[in-house]
Amino acid sequence: MPVKKTNRPSPGKSLAIGRSAEISEYGPDKILKLFLKEIPASEIETEYSNSVIVFSAGATSMKCYEKVKIGDRQGLIFDRLDGVSLTKLPDKKPLTFFSLSKILADLHFGLHKKQAKKLKDIRSEAVKVLSKEPLSFLSKDEKKIAKQFIENLPEGSSVLHLDFHPENVIVTKNSFVIIDWMTALKGDPAADVASTFFLFQDAELWPGTPFLKVLFYTVVRKFILKGYLKRYLSVSGMDWKDIEKWRLPVLIFRLGLWNIESERAALQEEIREIISSSKAGK
Repeated sequence: MPVKKTNRPSPGKSLAIGRSAEISEYGPDKILKLFLKEIPASEIETEYSNSVIVFSAGATSMKCYEKVKIGDRQGLIFDRLDGVSLTKLPDKKPLTFFSLSKILADLHFGLHKKQAKKLKDIRSEAVKVLSKEPLSFLSKDEKKIAKQFIENLPEGSSVLHLDFHPENVIVTKNSFVIIDWMTALKGDPAADVASTFFLFQDAELWPGTPFLKVLFYTVVRKFILKGYLKRYLSVSGMDWKDIEKWRLPVLIFRLGLWNIESERAALQEEIREIISSSKAGK
């Protein structure tokens, strides 16, 4: 779909800045997600397509309207939500901190009840990532074993977010709204839980975060993760073994798509360990 060139309206007040884009006001009831110049057009197209699909599937109430071009940068136009992220909810209502795990788990379980056959399959996409440069440290034999391992994982057609954490949940007056669908795929819900587990347990915090804040956030993340897993397993009937199966593709996605320097060595080591144990288990 071609990008629409537009001079109306102009981007307003900056609301947030992330790894890939800046969020700004855009007219009275919409926002502009303006991507950094280095973000490939294919990734922006993927987020646009995913956002349209998941809105149609009822996985989010935040509508994506169109792609636009502002100067030499591409952007997407979304509904503007009046609220705060789930991360910031305790700032307004301190006691809600103790409910974050339950809220997150219930939202995730509800999301996985949504079906979206038009989304790409997580297994085939994970196999594709094996050919990316950050995975070049693997031998041909290791990649072959990883490919077979991934292809034998359970299939599914549930909507998977794959970047599901409190900052991607907006709390409005009447609801919780899941945002940011660039990584969305379809598949087994256990894969999405495995992804969230990684984000809470292993993912790097925002670069430059002061050491004491890192310690604080690490304790908070572990607390929320423990409650989230307990609640999700309880309401879904899922077993931890179902989640563990998806560790390898989660690591492959993280290294292949993000390739964060501080995470690289640990990811490479664990990927090799899982592949090696998979080979030994044959």
